[in-house]
Amino acid sequence: MKWINFLSYFEIPYYIYQLNKEDALIIHNDLYDNQIIIIIHGSIYINKIFSNKQLLPVAMINKNSIFKINKTNINNQFYYKLTALEKTYLASFRLNKVKKNKEFKTNLLTMIINSYEKTTDNYHNMNQIISQKYLKNKVYQIILLMCLQFGIVQKNQIYIPLKISYKNLAEMVGTNTIAINKIMKEINKNLTIEFSKKRIIYIPNIFKLKLK
Repeated sequence: MKWINFLSYFEIPYYIYQLNKEDALIIHNDLYDNQIIIIIHGSIYINKIFSNKQLLPVAMINKNSIFKINKTNINNQFYYKLTALEKTYLASFRLNKVKKNKEFKTNLLTMIINSYEKTTDNYHNMNQIISQKYLKNKVYQIILLMCLQFGIVQKNQIYIPLKISYKNLAEMVGTNTIAINKIMKEINKNLTIEFSKKRIIYIPNIFKLKLK
């Protein structure tokens, strides 16, 4: 709640969005400038979607991460789609609507730097995943990234306490559900990473994990 307390203390106008699982917030790049979105609770993944329907995965972020939108002069028309992986609360405010003073600038800079450190790592990780040549490697790595960010370890087993659909996985790596279904069948067959009927992803034994 530190961001809410901060915004309230400095009387900064803000909006709170509640997203249930699979809900999405659409943000058009040409309509917003200097827009900052903070993850108050929960987790989301972000896609940039162009007018030709091409989808570009941007990041997967969770609590206290920050997403800033700047209006560009590029003619490419696109929008951002923020999809909730669980019940999520977002706080949104615009910098150009803020009455600035020295105390505010100092505190805001500190808050943003702390949040950006976490967010930058997530952006970097997603870029590394998307740069992979083979789709199978992208799927493996996005699952491992979720294990690092959300995973719960029990003895030798690690599982992701979120219900992840094939649609979620497809959008995270920029493909379709048919391709994901094929890859997950192969992964399940090798018993390296399992996908339960309740859509829970888990690794039965992290010490025997082999990515082939």
